[in-house]
Amino acid sequence: MSKHWNLEHSIRVRKGDLFKLIICDCGYLGEQKKKLGLILEAISSLFIMDFVKTHEKLKKVYCIFDPDSDHYTFKKKLPNLTSDALSETEENCRLETLENGFIELLEHANFKRFTMDTVDSWINKTESFWGLKVEIKQTDFDRLVMYYRGETFISRKVRKWWKPWIRTTTQVSALSRLAILVKMKRKKVGQDFFNAKQVFLKLYKDIPKTEITMMFPGAKVRLTPLDQSMIGYPILTGMGFIVYNILSVFMKVGFVAILGLTTWPLAIAFGGYGYRSYYTYVSKRQNYDLQMTKNLCFQNLDSNAGVITCLLDEAEEQESREAMLGYYCLLKYAPSEGWTSHQLDDYVELFFSEHFEKKIDFEIDDCLDKLRHLGLIEEYNGLVKAICLDDAFQKLQLKWSARFLEQNAFGSDL
Repeated sequence: MSKHWNLEHSIRVRKGDLFKLIICDCGYLGEQKKKLGLILEAISSLFIMDFVKTHEKLKKVYCIFDPDSDHYTFKKKLPNLTSDALSETEENCRLETLENGFIELLEHANFKRFTMDTVDSWINKTESFWGLKVEIKQTDFDRLVMYYRGETFISRKVRKWWKPWIRTTTQVSALSRLAILVKMKRKKVGQDFFNAKQVFLKLYKDIPKTEITMMFPGAKVRLTPLDQSMIGYPILTGMGFIVYNILSVFMKVGFVAILGLTTWPLAIAFGGYGYRSYYTYVSKRQNYDLQMTKNLCFQNLDSNAGVITCLLDEAEEQESREAMLGYYCLLKYAPSEGWTSHQLDDYVELFFSEHFEKKIDFEIDDCLDKLRHLGLIEEYNGLVKAICLDDAFQKLQLKWSARFLEQNAFGSDL
């Protein structure tokens, strides 16, 4: 079984496209082809049913933490009703459930966890810093969970200081997807106000590794040394020029005369330089804030409750794609005695790379666990074999009926 450090577990192909590929590649005709299509749809439907319950559970837990919630409350108290007035213990318990459910969901969607230490290492390994200088205080966060999926390169335009009239294109290392869960400690962080009970969920795309800190609530833009020098240099040189002129005049006409002649002009000059430097500082900050807002606008995929829905859809598709690929390759290409897990892993990766541009590192253990749970494989002496289409169709029919009767997405207290 091959292990690829530079490949992803994520299968980034539309489930519908994978379904069409398998149906076109199978070579079956008539009833057999139709039955294979129904089996693939049943596999997907069973995973959808599983994730519906997860979805409702996470929405129920998240409703009291959602900054965007606009739900009405009941006039009369109902039994087992979700209440906004929870004790601190109940609130912490719900928060733990939300965080654990969010993490489980991300791992189903093949995301990987990382920390601020990882972000610092990415920045230190980068030869040139790209993006804005942003300051965040980790002490402001009560909860911080960060996950990413996929590493890529994006283009950035840059001007060299020795050739400012020419813009060159460079490739910057970035994350294809970035998911964040944040809960702030205090209600006020810098100039921003936050409800300490709210939990922010964010999902972004194509984020440069050195710009991750821009995505957090309460992030403050900091001026670079070059910006500070461009603001401070005119002030220092201007004031130095004024002092030089004062000393020159003093040497000629004396202290009393210069005090009477230059008091108001000096005040106006210093005031003018002060206003100019403040205006330059404000303009530079506004320019950086606009750039950060632009990045957040175009790179934001979803926020808060929408992140749960988006990730659930992605997790369900990932699970379905893995099971569909594993079962089909065993059914169509494995010999009658079956394959070892290593052989199946290698063949699925080969099959995928032959039909799509991207290579993957297939998660064979996870795939076999799903197929065992669905009852679609048989195992003997270390070999794995797919059951025939007729048996698979009957098993999935029975499993669908049983799952439908068991399904209770809205809670066991109905």
